[in-house]
Amino acid sequence: MRILLIIPIILFLSFSTMAQDNYKKFLKLADRYYNAEQYDDAAHFYLKADSIKPFSGVSANNLAYSLFYIPERELEAIPYFEKALDSRKNNIQLIHKDLGTLYHKVFQFEKAIKHFSTYLNNAGRDDRFIIYCERMLETCNNARKIVSAKKNYDLTPLPYPLSKHNTQQAYTTVDGQLLIFQDQDNNIHKSAISVDKVEPSINLFIDDSFKDAKLVGISHDAQIIYLRKQNRGNFDLFEGYLEGLTIKRIRALDSEINSKFNEYDLSLSADGTTLYFSSDRPGGYGKSDIYKVYKTKNNRWSDPENMGPEINTPYDEVSPYIHASGKYLYFASQGHENMGGFDIFKVTNKVGTWNKPENVVYINTIYDDISFSQTGNGNLVVFSRPKDFTPEEKHLWSVNLSENIPITLVKGTIKAGSPPQPVSAKIRVYERHSKERMKYIYSPNPQTGRYLLIFPPGKNYDMVVEANGFLPQLINIDVPNQTYFYELFQEIRLYDISVANEKIGEKIEVENVFYDIYRTHLADSLSSKYSPDPSKNYDHLLQMVEDIINTTDSIGIEEISDIREKPKTDNAAQQESYDHLINLIETAIATTDSVSLALIDEQTVSNEKTSDVYFYAPEDTNVTSLDKIVYNADTLYTKPELSTNKEKQAAAQNKTYDFNYRRLSEEQKRTIIVNTIYFDVNEVHVKPQYLFDLSQITDLVYDNTSLGIEIHGYADEKGNEKYNEQLSERRANEVFKQVQSNRLKSNRIIIEGRGEIKSGNMNARNLAESRRVDIIIFEPILKEDFEK
Repeated sequence: MRILLIIPIILFLSFSTMAQDNYKKFLKLADRYYNAEQYDDAAHFYLKADSIKPFSGVSANNLAYSLFYIPERELEAIPYFEKALDSRKNNIQLIHKDLGTLYHKVFQFEKAIKHFSTYLNNAGRDDRFIIYCERMLETCNNARKIVSAKKNYDLTPLPYPLSKHNTQQAYTTVDGQLLIFQDQDNNIHKSAISVDKVEPSINLFIDDSFKDAKLVGISHDAQIIYLRKQNRGNFDLFEGYLEGLTIKRIRALDSEINSKFNEYDLSLSADGTTLYFSSDRPGGYGKSDIYKVYKTKNNRWSDPENMGPEINTPYDEVSPYIHASGKYLYFASQGHENMGGFDIFKVTNKVGTWNKPENVVYINTIYDDISFSQTGNGNLVVFSRPKDFTPEEKHLWSVNLSENIPITLVKGTIKAGSPPQPVSAKIRVYERHSKERMKYIYSPNPQTGRYLLIFPPGKNYDMVVEANGFLPQLINIDVPNQTYFYELFQEIRLYDISVANEKIGEKIEVENVFYDIYRTHLADSLSSKYSPDPSKNYDHLLQMVEDIINTTDSIGIEEISDIREKPKTDNAAQQESYDHLINLIETAIATTDSVSLALIDEQTVSNEKTSDVYFYAPEDTNVTSLDKIVYNADTLYTKPELSTNKEKQAAAQNKTYDFNYRRLSEEQKRTIIVNTIYFDVNEVHVKPQYLFDLSQITDLVYDNTSLGIEIHGYADEKGNEKYNEQLSERRANEVFKQVQSNRLKSNRIIIEGRGEIKSGNMNARNLAESRRVDIIIFEPILKEDFEK
């Protein structure tokens, strides 16, 4: 025995020694690469060592900075910087600065403010990072205020196929019917915008010498295309004329605009008399400023005029955009009340002067927000927005300022069995009042059980779920009234209820979490991958929602299952649309889902957990015994409604069954199952083979407080009738002892000895079947249920 005990100890010590040796080896290699400033290799070996024994102190500091200095991995440094703060051997002051920078990048403004404030409180007079930390502290305070003050605008990603482009700049015509934009490969596109959709883009042709030119603006009718291109070592501005699909007659702008320094972008007033542009020429207030020039009488441009300190700051200002009315000027700035990178600002012309710049809160992120364009009526804004945590990737968005159309997005899973597994199911949703069947309802993927529903809020919906092996479920969903986007995360779980190897019913559990994405200042765009707090990237989600709707409409399908079940089509374009839609649905559910049922905090509007048990009756084999519901042209048969409304659910749970079940008439009982136990001649003891079934019956009745039991004992007709009556009672009481087990209230159990059964034929089989106890499990029908 001692040898058997010693062997595991030796193995444990051997593995521990090996792990310790590996730890030292990895740490030594990591330190060597770190000191050589080979940060990729250093991070690799530091992480290996950290997986054996978690870091703290100097090693945590070195791992943090190894990640910090690797492009695209800097956000991974956050937890290690936090650990490094515990050791005085590290440069704590520098860590506070860098942690503040990283927390700003993940929209954790409160934490960023804390670290920048700590840095400044401990900084010496000649500290070289004071100016940086002061500006970042101001920026984080701005960001907190801007995000918390976000208005409820209708932000809409432009649909597929435009959404597949990584865009740089985008401009719309004054009437909003044409869009000109440039992708990451410098291709310039145009796309027509109709009342209800955006047409696929068409590439514009341009001379090869301008293939690398950047799109920086268009005239309000898109007849003139403005470009930036390097010329004699500096950036100059050019204009070309759009003729058909070709940009022709490209020429440099006049010398009043182009200088020996860099000119970046421009915007021309609707009447063509005033041109606003950005330049880093000397004499400005920062590296680059906004200037304007006027058309003179001889059709030349005037000398440039700086827009002044009301608009220009010590930081960069670029990308002016003058609205067609001439009343509003938009521009991008790293100054003013900025939340990070370039933000779009707006100034209004009042009697020849511009008011204080306002942050255009519905566009700006912590990254560079530069491109802006607006229709003449001011309703439609088109812009190119950075993708969160991948700022070099940008996509086209629009804002409708005339109205706000809120939607509710339901993302859910449906599973069945124990343990729950994905189940093939079909989902339909109807608006309860109008009986209208809702569009954009995507039934579960049979491999994952995941589904997606998109519908307007503020109404009452009936969700009909038909899962294989279960009766149709009717789930009522009351969507909270709202003025902007809500998300509902839903789980549906189905279980069989079986006794003695017989399925006697089914249980459904529904859990809903309504999540308010704007209630918190973190809601605009976060990533749970790098953030210590749960979070969500809603820009990407909203973009996919819009793409899903547009793609569905363009395909004209009713059921997503139709696509999954169809064979590959010969039409390549149609197949691409099918594949794209399925991919969007799966991605919308899988990759953007950071809301879980465990996340119940200040961002959650409500958390609803409801369940219901339905026991079959013999007549349930006939579909007409279910509830009949008519929705316009659809007639459905379902189980009784399960409401997710808290008041209705509470009322259902408050039904009282605390009465004497013996007083119920037969009409007030709904039989669920009849289980029979057989006895030998003159025997009253329950055979061991029945004990497991009886324990299942006990559990079933204990778990379902509405159920009652009738125990009917019988004897065969041989012998004395009085003796047989007593024998039947003794058998019933023996079964009673087994099922009660001090767990069930006696008022739910009815015990009867019914004496002998007279069959008229005393053959061995009939006699054996007469020596029995019938256990009848029933459900009482209360007055209100009986009246139905």
